[in-house]
This record gives sequence, structure tokens and C-alpha cells, in this order.
Amino acid sequence: MEANLLDKMLADYQDRKTAVTIVLQNRARVSGTIRSFDSYVIILENSRSEIVYRHAVSSVSPAVSAPQRPATRPQEQPRQTAKEDKRPAARPAARPAKQKHPKPQPRPATPSAEPSLNTGMQEGLQRWLKGQKAK
Repeated sequence: MEANLLDKMLADYQDRKTAVTIVLQNRARVSGTIRSFDSYVIILENSRSEIVYRHAVSSVSPAVSAPQRPATRPQEQPRQTAKEDKRPAARPAARPAKQKHPKPQPRPATPSAEPSLNTGMQEGLQRWLKGQKAK
């Protein structure tokens, strides 16, 4: 039987000892190197061994290393930082105070002369119960 594409990828990452990042369906990220796998689980090795169920995997990709800064060219002048700048740093604008909205007060229950939906439903239930008792 021919191996599926995910098995081929996992085998390649395992053979090359490539660090991978697995994103799970709950958007959690798990990183490490693949120690072994089968049709149900993937065992990752990092500072500890972790078992990841394959049905929970959303994506598998090579781990992204920290972005490296390009070396500055000799003809470029490095930018002046805020400490080297002689001007005083501008103060951030003050945030306006949050306005509190008053909580709505509950309305007192007032009996009304016209029948409402609740009283109609209540009357219907009472009639139904009387009919059930009669049977």
C-alpha cells in the first residue's frame, strides 16, 4: 500500500531531523523534532517527549527560526536611537477617562388589563392540565 502525503512528509522531517511546528485544531502550537509516528500519533521530542494525536493536527510545517537582521553595510550610517537624540522624547497623549454607563434599572412588574402572551400561555397550559386529569 502506498503511503499518504502526510506520512511522506513526516518521514522526510524525521530522517532529516528537521524541527517542526505542529498547529492543532484548537490553534495550539507544538514544536520539536519528530522521533516517531504511526497512523494515530506523532511523538515529538523537544526538552521533553510529547504525543500528539494525528486527528487533532491542523498543519505541520518546518519550525521558523528567529528572523535574523541583515548586516549593516559599510556605507550606511546606523540610525540614531532615542538616547542619542538630543531632543527630549515626546510624551504620549493622555487617554481620556472611560465613561461609565449607568446600569439599566429593572422595571417593576405592573399588572395590565390586556392579556399578554404569558397569561395566554398560562391559561392554555391550565386547560390542557384539566383535560389530562379528566382523562
